[in-house]
Amino acid sequence: MFTRRSDMIEPMYVEAVREGAVPVRAGLVQGYMKIQCRQCMTAYHLYHDGPGLKLLRDYFLRASRQISGEHPNHSRVIILETQSVVAEQKTS
Repeated sequence: MFTRRSDMIEPMYVEAVREGAVPVRAGLVQGYMKIQCRQCMTAYHLYHDGPGLKLLRDYFLRASRQISGEHPNHSRVIILETQSVVAEQKTS
């Protein structure tokens, strides 16, 4: 049996925060990547608590899907939990 890369995501707290909004958790680091809704270009930035910048790619992809799926009622902050990413991959 092989292990998928997404099953090995280390615990990391990540929020996608809409431009002009404030993260829910204090002390998070803003990532350099900007995510935009494909329909209306509402922009978000990822904020995280860990040094695992390579892991942000997985969160970036998940946030992109969720942001576009929320159109036109965009949340101010979307909390991206590690367990949800793993569960989502296992059910796909």
